[in-house]
Amino acid sequence: MVENTKLSILSNPEIDLLELLHNNLIISITDAYGRIIYANDRFCKTIGSHRDNIIGEAHELLKSHLHTDVLYKNLWKTITSGNTWKGVLPNKLINGKFYWLETTITPIKDETGNISKYLAVYNDITDYYNKNQELKTVNQDIKISSKDFSNVTLSINSSGKILNAKNRAFKTTDDDLIGLYIYDIINPLSHNKVKKHIKKVFSDKGVSELETIELPINGQQTCYVSEFNPEFNTQNNLLSVAISTKKQKKEFKIKKELRHIEAKYSTIFQSINVGILVVTDGKGNIIEWNKGAELAFGYSEDEVIGNPLTKLISKHHLITSVKELLKAKNLLNKNHNSENLEMIGLKKNGEEFPVEFAISTWEEGNERFYCAMMLDITNRKKLETKLKQKTEDLEMFLYRSAHDLKAPLTSAEGLLNLIKEENLDSNVKLLTDLLYKTLERGRLLVDNIAYASIIPNKANEINKIDFNALIENTLKTLSGLKNYEAIKFDLNLEQVDGFYANQELISSLFQNIIHNAIKYSKPLSSNHVPFVTIQINQLDGFVKMVIQDNGIGMDETHLKRVFDLYYRINEDYEQGSGLGLYIVKQIVDDLNGEVTVTSKINEGTSFEVILPNLKEGELNND
Repeated sequence: MVENTKLSILSNPEIDLLELLHNNLIISITDAYGRIIYANDRFCKTIGSHRDNIIGEAHELLKSHLHTDVLYKNLWKTITSGNTWKGVLPNKLINGKFYWLETTITPIKDETGNISKYLAVYNDITDYYNKNQELKTVNQDIKISSKDFSNVTLSINSSGKILNAKNRAFKTTDDDLIGLYIYDIINPLSHNKVKKHIKKVFSDKGVSELETIELPINGQQTCYVSEFNPEFNTQNNLLSVAISTKKQKKEFKIKKELRHIEAKYSTIFQSINVGILVVTDGKGNIIEWNKGAELAFGYSEDEVIGNPLTKLISKHHLITSVKELLKAKNLLNKNHNSENLEMIGLKKNGEEFPVEFAISTWEEGNERFYCAMMLDITNRKKLETKLKQKTEDLEMFLYRSAHDLKAPLTSAEGLLNLIKEENLDSNVKLLTDLLYKTLERGRLLVDNIAYASIIPNKANEINKIDFNALIENTLKTLSGLKNYEAIKFDLNLEQVDGFYANQELISSLFQNIIHNAIKYSKPLSSNHVPFVTIQINQLDGFVKMVIQDNGIGMDETHLKRVFDLYYRINEDYEQGSGLGLYIVKQIVDDLNGEVTVTSKINEGTSFEVILPNLKEGELNND
């Protein structure tokens, strides 16, 4: 709705009625997050602020210290439930004047039945309250608000009540202030900030500073810097906090603009309800808490502000989580990036749930702050668990299927061996030899499938590796391959200490790579001697293995896919199962290592494998 705009669809009486309502009622509309999206002229005039400074701001303008938080909790509980709230709200203008508004707040629902807006209609009943002597103490407060507090030291309790007030210049006590609340004498727009700061100071028991903007009776905006000093008794118990205030005139315009920007971003921060945002001070105490965090953990802002971040961590995982948080904190303090972390969060109702989060940090003056941007990963973890189970089921299916297929293949080989003992003509003998080779390739494929399915389980079985014996056994196993006798094998081993991994997996790794080198070697001739060089170097914490040959090599286009399942490189050579190098890659991955390959046509191929030394007998499977 636009102020003073007449719509053609309205009749003259309807237009007159609309204008009458706007001229005689105080009206504002907020969105579902409590931000003002409409305010009529009377509302702006009543609170003494221009419309441009109101639209988009959180509706804290009518919140007064004269009402307890219980009233406002009841107000929001009523309207968020879809019911209309009626009551009287007092507030103090920035010039010190008090007014009282008879208020009706009505929720407005959208087409789906969800609350999208709140319509507030106010009636100014300040004169009525004045006539009935309800503002005697308030009028006294107005006089007090005109005082210059730059010469007064106030002692307050944790509720903000003034226990003592001393004039520093005349060393006298100001009895007019004692018994009032600090919220009676400061800008209403600063109430929330001061309330949070008082809570923080009483919690930390340390000296702190706070800047506020005040508007004395003369109308001149002034920036005040207040220092909070804890006051202890002889038993070192915190009794009160002394507040000393001084004017800050320099760079006031810049500070005012920065505060306006801060208010805007604070509104955005608080209204985000998708991500979980939690801000802590350098001690790990929570100082900011957005809507998304409230929905995820179930705590209200008042229940968590000032509490340590560990309040949100599962007690069963507390020690591990704190170690990870301290590690991330130290990295950030050294200007290093921190990796995303996972921890088990703890809701107010005791329910645990997994969260992933990243931490950022910044400095403000001498203080450092941290922001944890969290994401509830409950659904992702469920999917990961389900996927892991499906993978295990598939591996078991492959293993059992390969095992069941192996029996008939072995039987067929036995029958062929019996047939070979009979008197066969040359053609039948040729056919049986071909059939035997076919069965042998089938058996090799089945063996590879069965082996590929059990690699993850084998990776956790750690043994001490004797590379000399392992290579010797591998070459003996491969000695029956074609071209084996023509190849010169050269082993260079530099092993300074015990190396630990799974012996069966390491053996399979060598067997598959060397098998490829033999199969794709070039024939022995007067100009060419085929070789396979195996270089093993054990370094600090890992071993580096290089297996190099001078065979036919392969084109660069194959290098990216050489480890793919069932990928075959050269159609001119007798093909294997297409599983050999795939198995190599799976073994290296499961042992947390790396494998790379380089090759050139007619010059040869080189495989480089780097594996960590698992001498502690543990494998880190992420």
